[in-house]
Amino acid sequence: MDKTTVLVTGATGLVGFNAVKHLISKGFTVRALTRSSRNVADLKSIGTNGQLTIVQADLDDKAQLVNCMKDVDVVVHAAGFVDPLGKRADIYKVNVEGTGNILAAAKEAGVKQLIHISSLSVITGQGDQYGLSEKAELKYCGEAYADSKVDAEKLVTSQNGTINVTVLRPGFIYGPKEKAWMPRLINSIAQGKAMLIDGGQKETNVIYVGNLSQAIELAILNKQSFGQVYNLTDGERVSKKQLFDAIADGLQLPRVTRVIPSAVARTACEVVSTIAPFLPLSARKGLSRYSRAAFRLAGVNQGFDISKAERELNYTNRVPFSEAMKLTLADFGAKKAG
Repeated sequence: MDKTTVLVTGATGLVGFNAVKHLISKGFTVRALTRSSRNVADLKSIGTNGQLTIVQADLDDKAQLVNCMKDVDVVVHAAGFVDPLGKRADIYKVNVEGTGNILAAAKEAGVKQLIHISSLSVITGQGDQYGLSEKAELKYCGEAYADSKVDAEKLVTSQNGTINVTVLRPGFIYGPKEKAWMPRLINSIAQGKAMLIDGGQKETNVIYVGNLSQAIELAILNKQSFGQVYNLTDGERVSKKQLFDAIADGLQLPRVTRVIPSAVARTACEVVSTIAPFLPLSARKGLSRYSRAAFRLAGVNQGFDISKAERELNYTNRVPFSEAMKLTLADFGAKKAG
C-alpha cells in the first residue's frame, strides 16, 4: 500500500470527489478538504481502512489550510468556482485568491508537490484552435472563469522552484454527477432548444473525470512532472455533433437538428454574458446556454495535443469516449427515471 498522503481540495466537487475515490482505490492515504461538514455523505461512504480523513477549511483561511496540510506529501488543488455567468469578483476570489492561499499554505507546511487543476480554457480564447500544445501562450478571452484560470495558473507556475508544482489542464469534464455544463445541455436538448453551431462539425475537447483522476495519480511525486504543464483530453477527435448525438441517443432524446451560424451565436452569447452578472441569480440560470463558456463548448474548434502527457505521464490507458459517455449517461438516466 502506498504510504503517500494526498490532500485534495474541493473534495465534494466532481473532480475532487473522483480524485479522492480513485486515489483511495490505489492505496493512497487521502485527506478530503471541504468548506463545511455538509454534503460529505458520499465521501464518508468511500473511506476504507483508515485511508480517508475529511477536514474542513476555508480557502481564505491560511492558518486552517496549514493545519490541514500537516504531514501531507502532495496537495491536489481541485477546488474552484465554476459559474459561466457569475460575477467576476466572486470567481476571482475563489479561483485566484484561493489558489494563492493554497500555495502559501503548502509551502509553509512543507508539502512536496502541488498539483494544480487548471483548464484548457487558458489557451483556448474564443477562436478556433487546432492541435494546440503546452507551448501556446496563455490567453485572456473576457470570460471570467477562463480568465481567472489564466491568472491562477500564472500564480502557480511563478512559484516553481519554491515548491514543486505540476499543472494539469483538462478540457470540458464530464462524468456521473457532473453539474457545470451537462445538465444544462441535456435540458436544452430535451426541450428542443439546442442548436448546432455551423452544423456541429468543429472538434470538442471533453475529458472523462475517470481519465483525469488517472492523470492526477500519474503525476503524484513524478519528478518528471515537476515544473511542467500538461494538456488533457480523452485523446479522441470528437465533434460537437458527435457529442450532442451521444447525449441524445444515450438518454433516448431526439437528436439536435437545428443549425445556427457562428456569427449569430457569438453575438448572442457576448450580449448575454455582458449583462448577466448584473441580473438576479434566478434570471442568470435561465441564460446559461448563452454564456461565453457555452459558445466555447459548442462553437469553437478545440483541438489540443496531449502527446506530452502521454509521453511523460504515461497517460495512455484511458477510458474511451463511447464507454465513458455511457457510464455518465447511465447516471443521468437513472436520475431522470427516478
